[in-house]
Amino acid sequence: MGYLVVIITIGLLLFFVYNQIQHILRKTEKQVIRGYYLLVSKKKAEDLGKWYGVFQQGEKEHICELSFSLYLHLQVPQRGYLHAENGKVITFKTEE
Repeated sequence: MGYLVVIITIGLLLFFVYNQIQHILRKTEKQVIRGYYLLVSKKKAEDLGKWYGVFQQGEKEHICELSFSLYLHLQVPQRGYLHAENGKVITFKTEE
């Protein structure tokens, strides 16, 4: 009976260690956002000199960093295809 408890305990320990390692590995992957989003608002961080856009799709909302030229070009509200990686907008294509 004691051996069974030790085997189950070691098995559960290995299982939780494996899950924790998988969680850490998933966190280091790129966070990619792709899809049709609505640009709800634009913000400028005065002290950092960075520009941000708030993109919304249904109940999901993402705040992503914009390049200066894209910040000037975009109007609010505007719908388009968003491609962002790690919190930075790569492209935001609108149908103009």
